[in-house]
Amino acid sequence: MSKSLHAPKTSAILIIGAGSFGFALASCVLSEPHCRVVILGRQLDVSKSNAIGQSNARLETQLMSSFDGDLNEYIGIIIAVPCQSVRNVSQWIRRQIDKFPLRKPLPIISTAKGIEQTTTLLPYQILKQELAEPLVSIGALSGPSFAAEMSQGLPSCVVLASPEENLIKTMIPFLHSAFFRVYSSHDIIGVSLCGALKNVIAMAAGAVDGLGLGNNARSALVTRGLGEMAEIGMKMGASPLTFMGLSGVGDLILTCTGDLSRNRQFGFRLAKGEDKEQLTKSLGGVVEGLHTALSAHELLKKVGVKAIILEKVYEVLYEGLSIQGAVNDLLKRQQSAEFNWTTNEFLSK
Repeated sequence: MSKSLHAPKTSAILIIGAGSFGFALASCVLSEPHCRVVILGRQLDVSKSNAIGQSNARLETQLMSSFDGDLNEYIGIIIAVPCQSVRNVSQWIRRQIDKFPLRKPLPIISTAKGIEQTTTLLPYQILKQELAEPLVSIGALSGPSFAAEMSQGLPSCVVLASPEENLIKTMIPFLHSAFFRVYSSHDIIGVSLCGALKNVIAMAAGAVDGLGLGNNARSALVTRGLGEMAEIGMKMGASPLTFMGLSGVGDLILTCTGDLSRNRQFGFRLAKGEDKEQLTKSLGGVVEGLHTALSAHELLKKVGVKAIILEKVYEVLYEGLSIQGAVNDLLKRQQSAEFNWTTNEFLSK
């Protein structure tokens, strides 16, 4: 797919979030020669902009606190911040729209992978709640995509999900390229849920490796974890096929096995005996699974699903259960059918 054949001649994308993933996305967008990117951050790290060429005239960085632009100038917004920051960013967008009312449809895409604490809302649901604006359309971008590899131009495949076809048609030309392939989906529930829950499963997979339980055990845990994700998703109205795709099994495999995954590293090192608080500080950046394990515990009660792996991660992190105790609980469970929860639910889809 040639970007230049599909994207408008002069366009601008606003990326909110000046972390590694925000700059990695900027490098993808800038492969479209007729597009410029403005990155906003609460703080700015010059070394990140150097990674994609600080001299690139089409890349601009600004502090959110000093931004005075009109959002009508942008073809769309990509939010690349941790899940627990999405509400603050959406409220900031609301204030900008109040200053300069929208004159045209504004696509807003979240790349956050998590569940908000206290509300158990997914990132796209937070945006919908805060931005009750007829001209705003909401999407979610997720899939197996380490920022470090994206910035190097290594091949990645992700999914852009939105119930609004116009958002997909507007934004994909600016993101899709030979090295960053973007597939479309209308299942924003499933794609968002996959991005959140896979981080919790990845911590458990890291712990399995940290304990030296072997490849068989890790494979079993990842597969059973995927089943838990799918069961929750179907209860919430997601398509079961989504969990077989890039945002589901694809991102789960990457996060559970890739050493660039902070969630996997956290579980691995925790199983080796490191202190949780010190470990969080030493890893740098946000370990999303820590927040999501707590939020997922509340979500499970709301949707009425018993997800034993997710629950055991929560108990280890927040109720003092030892990792070995969690392993013992999992192994001593009563025998059951592999898909005893799917028969009626799956057939109804």
